[in-house]
Amino acid sequence: MLVVFPVGFDERFIIRALVRKREDVDGLEPGDTLLAIVPEGYRSEQRTINAINAIKNIASPIIGEDHIVILEVPLEGEEIVTGISQAIKDNLTDDRLILAVLSGGMRPLIVSTLLALLNIEDVRVIVESDFENLSGYISLELGPFLAPPNRRWAKIICGFLGDKSVRKISVELGVSPATISNELKEMAKYGLVKAEKPDGRAPRYRATNAGRLYLKIKGENCYED
Repeated sequence: MLVVFPVGFDERFIIRALVRKREDVDGLEPGDTLLAIVPEGYRSEQRTINAINAIKNIASPIIGEDHIVILEVPLEGEEIVTGISQAIKDNLTDDRLILAVLSGGMRPLIVSTLLALLNIEDVRVIVESDFENLSGYISLELGPFLAPPNRRWAKIICGFLGDKSVRKISVELGVSPATISNELKEMAKYGLVKAEKPDGRAPRYRATNAGRLYLKIKGENCYED
């Protein structure tokens, strides 16, 4: 997992995210990488340095200091976005999973980080942000918002939620199982479904929480009109 986050004066939000458990994604583990985004000249602000050091103290024993990347970006509009985008691509982990913690730091850096993530293809992105009083947080996958509207995709997700097989879904939609398999590969790029391979056999797919969110934001449901 690659954890991306702008750094401000308070490290608590980021540390909370690093230890948080999610659907099939635990907190920080060996093999993960941190990408901390700071404005150029951040060393003149002691509070930011203190925040980075606190994060390193938590993360280094788990992932090693070599896996903590500090990215300084110029505060010059599009160069912020392009710089963050390239750094994300350069530091992607093999699982192509990104956790974007957008709870602190300068607002232009938060916006630029989100825009940069829109330019990264074939990844699973979880976007999180804590409330300032630490009373809670939001956690949403970016994929459902980027995925195109597609009634067939919605019906496939509904089929999985109804515990139907790929063959059953293909019959109901009047297409071949091979066509459904091709659709599933595209859907998986947005995290709407997940492939599982029990006993090394052909992958069996299931709908994810991101798939359920896709139905909601696209105005689809699992009932006939």
